[in-house]
Amino acid sequence: MKAYFATNLVGAFAFDQKGKLLGYRLFPKEPEKIKERLEKAGQGMLVPEEQELFKELQAKGLAEVVWNKKVCLPGVQCAEEGWEKCLSGQFRKLALELKWVGSEAELNSLLAQVSVLQTKGKLKEEKRDRILMASIGVADELDKSLNVFSERLREWYGLHFPELGKLVPSQETFANIVSAAGNRENVKEEKAEKYKTLTSGMQFTEEDSAAVQEFAKELSALYNSKSVIEVYIGKAAKQAIPNLSAIAGPLLACRLLALSGGLEKLAKMPSSTVQLLGAEKALFRHLKGGGKAPKYGILFSHPLVQNATKPERGKIARLIAAKLSIAAKTDFFSGEDRSAAMKADLERKLKH
Repeated sequence: MKAYFATNLVGAFAFDQKGKLLGYRLFPKEPEKIKERLEKAGQGMLVPEEQELFKELQAKGLAEVVWNKKVCLPGVQCAEEGWEKCLSGQFRKLALELKWVGSEAELNSLLAQVSVLQTKGKLKEEKRDRILMASIGVADELDKSLNVFSERLREWYGLHFPELGKLVPSQETFANIVSAAGNRENVKEEKAEKYKTLTSGMQFTEEDSAAVQEFAKELSALYNSKSVIEVYIGKAAKQAIPNLSAIAGPLLACRLLALSGGLEKLAKMPSSTVQLLGAEKALFRHLKGGGKAPKYGILFSHPLVQNATKPERGKIARLIAAKLSIAAKTDFFSGEDRSAAMKADLERKLKH
């Protein structure tokens, strides 16, 4: 006799080749225990009810067992192609006929409770890509805010010492100078010395200088926070997505994760979609007949694309996207660090 074992929310079941029920063992009607048994069954482990049912059928002369191997429905395990029809077709009927529940409403309530517990369990699972997506979001928002605040600081301090803004192009350096000096008389920048007396800026009171200096200090602290976050992202990305980080760089790799919706989704995307991530508006505009087809999205910020000549950028973006697609699949499905080989292969292709 050949038996097909299948496990679902109700319990463990065994069918013959024609779909006739040979035996069963019902689960305790407690959401926590049901969730625990479904998790074990999903990992290929035998739950107590399956073991008891197997022993019973073995005593009856069981010759061969086909164990559950794939998920056909949420919380349902099936043995072979086609068995999902057998089990899912009888799922509610079996629950009621075997008096596991008293009504459809009770079964639906139990299903909902188990689903909530399973969802909570998934939310607790460590997902490093989610952490990277959140952290790059913080870094990008900081970058936007810093640009706005830095311009405001230049505008404000420019009323007092406009020449300094022309001498110091770096926003971060400018903020550091103002936070340390306050009044222009205290600016230590060597290039600015001769402009202190020749400046066309207005005189600030002590209160004015103190206020702008305090704002500059807060701005400098934000620049420092951004640097700390970027260092953290670099280390975390190399551990969680080593192959993607090697091809795209940690920051760009994390932005690709954020645009795609996570490592799993990115790994399942074709390279043509990876190439256009970040260019969705341009793509839809082109599809409506309103512009040229985009050649790249966020990949435009990749150093290899930036350093390429304009006619070659599209080709290089395609090569990078293809390699990124392979890198994402490697990071998601195996986690093996093949970054050195992938990077070398990409460089070899770019030379030809």
